[in-house]
Amino acid sequence: MEYGGYNVNEKYSPIIAPNFYFDAVFQPGLTYSDQFQGDATGAGSVKVFRLAAKSAKDPKPPASDFDHSKANNELIPIQLNNLQQESTKIYNVQAEAVPYDAADAHLSQSTLVCREGWQLSGLACLVHEGTAMEDTAAITKTNIINKIIAGRKAIRKQKASANVVMASVETYSTMLEVAGDKFIPVKNDEIIRTGQMGYYLGMLWVECNMLDLSTAAKYYDYTGTLQTEDLSKVEYIMYDWRGLHIVDLLDMARLKDSENFNGTLAQVEICTGYRLGDANYAVVKKQEAAK
Repeated sequence: MEYGGYNVNEKYSPIIAPNFYFDAVFQPGLTYSDQFQGDATGAGSVKVFRLAAKSAKDPKPPASDFDHSKANNELIPIQLNNLQQESTKIYNVQAEAVPYDAADAHLSQSTLVCREGWQLSGLACLVHEGTAMEDTAAITKTNIINKIIAGRKAIRKQKASANVVMASVETYSTMLEVAGDKFIPVKNDEIIRTGQMGYYLGMLWVECNMLDLSTAAKYYDYTGTLQTEDLSKVEYIMYDWRGLHIVDLLDMARLKDSENFNGTLAQVEICTGYRLGDANYAVVKKQEAAK
């Protein structure tokens, strides 16, 4: 580096410039259920009992006998079969030659990479196992209320609650234009830090930029089949968060001295199962062409 032919000093900053990753949209007890997390210990599959559904009956006159029915149940399997892995080789000679903690920096990066893949698989599960709406016309400022209410109506008629809307950036922005001061931001520092969330029309709205930037998301379903879903056409996913089950068998992050080279391995591994308890718990609004 020269100033007018005069050599001047060059300096490398110890502060690492950030790489950007998708927002963290899945929060336990808010946008998904982790109630079966404790059952994952020591198992590759969690099977959940559900009693057979029964309907209300007509009234009887007083002094009537009971009508007996058999007790029935079913099993909902959650296979813990989705593995996210990231491992980075860091030679000690490299780590000694930079002004920052290379091992810690790469471990943090590996964690973010795996968590991003973990979230994409959760979205793929919602899209694949939810119910696609027949309406594929694009959402606009003039029709967004009608299209949101249509989704809510479909879920409520199945006795579930429409309590979360996972919206693309386009849909979320359109909602903000229409809602104005009726939109109520969530007052929670962690949620504000990791994603844009708030309430409108009685539902939690989550801005999910993965629906705008990712054309394909993959996950292994409960049958062990790899499913691929195109997220670029999804405008919103409306669902009852109590029906979306995400269970982690393993969540590991470590720095490991290598026996094969002079250096360290920054490794992250997450093993997870995804399951929507019933297709009626979620509706998926798509448009014909990618956004």
